[in-house]
Amino acid sequence: MCQVSAQAAKAAEVSEGTLRLEDIEVGAKRISALTQAPTDGKLDTIQPVSVIGIDYINNNVAPTADFATIANISPSVSNVETNGPGLSESKHLTMRGFDDNSYNVTFDGIPFGDQNDFSHHTTSYFPAKLIGKIEIERGPGTASSIGQATFGGTLAMFSKDPRTELSFVPTLSAGSWNTRLGHFEFNTGLLPALNGASVIASYQRMTTDGYRSNSDMKRDTYFLKYLQPVGGNTTVTFLSSYNKIHFSNPGTVTQQQIDTLGRDYGLGSNPAAADFTGYNYQDKQADFEYLGFETKLGGGWEVSNKVYTYYYNNESREKPKTKTVAGVVNFIGSFKVNQYRNWGDYLLVSKQDEFGTFKTGAWVDYSRNPRYLYGLNYTQTGATAIDLNPATNQFAGVGANPTTALGAPNYNYSYNMTERPKTLQLFAEYEWRATSALVVNPGVKYYRFTREIDASVNQTKARKPLMFSHTDTKVLPYLSANYRVDPNWSAYAQIAQGLLAPNLNQFYVDDPAANTIKPQQSWNYQLGTVYKHERFNAAADVYYIDFKNYAYKGPTNSSGDPAYIGVAGGAHYSGAEIEATYFLGGGLSLYGNGSVNDAKFKGSKLDVPTVPKSTAAFGLVYNNAGFFGSLTEKYVGSWKVYDAITNPDVAGGGAARSADSSSYWLGDLSVGYGFKIDHSFVHTVKLRFQVSNIFNQKVQVLDGIDPNPANFYTKDVFNVLPVRNYFLTLSAEF
Repeated sequence: MCQVSAQAAKAAEVSEGTLRLEDIEVGAKRISALTQAPTDGKLDTIQPVSVIGIDYINNNVAPTADFATIANISPSVSNVETNGPGLSESKHLTMRGFDDNSYNVTFDGIPFGDQNDFSHHTTSYFPAKLIGKIEIERGPGTASSIGQATFGGTLAMFSKDPRTELSFVPTLSAGSWNTRLGHFEFNTGLLPALNGASVIASYQRMTTDGYRSNSDMKRDTYFLKYLQPVGGNTTVTFLSSYNKIHFSNPGTVTQQQIDTLGRDYGLGSNPAAADFTGYNYQDKQADFEYLGFETKLGGGWEVSNKVYTYYYNNESREKPKTKTVAGVVNFIGSFKVNQYRNWGDYLLVSKQDEFGTFKTGAWVDYSRNPRYLYGLNYTQTGATAIDLNPATNQFAGVGANPTTALGAPNYNYSYNMTERPKTLQLFAEYEWRATSALVVNPGVKYYRFTREIDASVNQTKARKPLMFSHTDTKVLPYLSANYRVDPNWSAYAQIAQGLLAPNLNQFYVDDPAANTIKPQQSWNYQLGTVYKHERFNAAADVYYIDFKNYAYKGPTNSSGDPAYIGVAGGAHYSGAEIEATYFLGGGLSLYGNGSVNDAKFKGSKLDVPTVPKSTAAFGLVYNNAGFFGSLTEKYVGSWKVYDAITNPDVAGGGAARSADSSSYWLGDLSVGYGFKIDHSFVHTVKLRFQVSNIFNQKVQVLDGIDPNPANFYTKDVFNVLPVRNYFLTLSAEF
């Protein structure tokens, strides 16, 4: 058994504890593998977890970044970002090949996301300057891990805490493509008159033209977090965040467009063309609030509760085209609204005794989600009003639904619905300290999910009305164990069932009652180990996932809609992951991670799409004498792309054609210097310079293909990644 120094053991134990997530501009030296690791394991973990700390976020990624940009450094994670760091929504953020909507994203433990398919809009809520830590949890967790998509794991964000000292911290950043960011943060410090209460409040303004042509973005972010101790055993937290965003919204591009219009082609500037940026843009508002408390009741009992709400409103102008009437060219398009307001509560009660810790609680979540799309006429009625002209309408009335007739309430609507998802999860688990070194955690969760749909026009070609409700219930078992080999080395094992609530698109048929609607389920089997020392830390794991209930579309009916949505057998996922940091000395550490990943459908044996065959990252991290920086390279292996997957249970899966995306490397550089000023109004100053894609790689990621290989040049589509770009950031503390 490896013997370690008392100092190293203490450092490892501290790194596992709960720390105040303060953003300190110029802090103490970080000269060990424990403090310099870009991603780090946890000794007490029961599943693979990579922790990205606040120092890495603040010093090594552009301040414009979103959570997808930050998470990209982790093993088995890949991010496709086409407009610059945080300057547009991520197109694919995968974890072990599970694409966004197959895993949870949480903020301070609260799951959030779109209600139709549980996907996420990476720019819409929390820019990098609000994030204190990210934990990439690659597994269903324990019974107390909540969310509608424990199926693929959890990307868990944690908010920054108020500083303990009074401060004003302005941050100014300028970068490529006329990108400008101003972030202004105020901290009250601890307030003795309010029993040590503290507040952090900030405002951020970010504008950019973006890498892609005519793909501008503007975002205003307001944030407040208030911590109030009550007595000696209770803390009350209130948090509020609000975002307002406007951005142009180009899609994927063909090879022909790349060759003729340039790699940076996004949208055009000519109002007489359908690619005009004024016909393709989105306006969004999003807010997120919670009121929580944590209290120690005595006798080992603790209670925490968070009541929350969040809101999302996306008004999108899209799909423009021309329609000539009586010699007049009209530019017509679609106005799409996706809006939801969620309310929920997360209660956790625990009791600690000499044998372990018992946890139980509940999570409830309710949403109201209006969704509609109608035809508009930019030429005649502008970018919002419905087009009531029968000569230019896009969605003519259908006999099956009289409300779509000329003059009726749903004339020119493609769909118009309100859905009301409801979630209840009850759980109980026991963290049993079987010995001084072995902890075993069995648990069980009861899951209940209901979709209520009130559609005056359902999202089908037939556009019939639909009133429907469907409920799924499931009992999910969990079992994990962690064995501490010595104070700095642990091993763990997990057997757990994950779950993904049914997607709204499974109800896009004439008769959803005829569907076999089931939640997707995953059985996760994982083994891993974590080692942490001041000179070297590492984590490694192997996993096998049995996934079932893959939804697929049945043959089309007379209206051109799927006759039904079926459920296929699913897929098998397997792989291995490793991450490590070695402190070389003098403030310099060597970092690396890697993964091999495989996923195949059970019936057809086809590769599951968007699963990179491997990922890797390596580089150097430095922090000493006020200087800091990192140089990292990220590798993403190729993945399979199909023209269509209808039923993966049959040979070929229904695909006419397949292709492989190209693998690629991208390098990022960050260098900076921070210093303190004694006896001055200005306490600290920090300057940092970041270069993304430092080696100027020309990368295009295959996103979709046409069934006919002869159309590869004109119809296969790509996401083109930005060329080399720069950001210079100055911050100070007053």
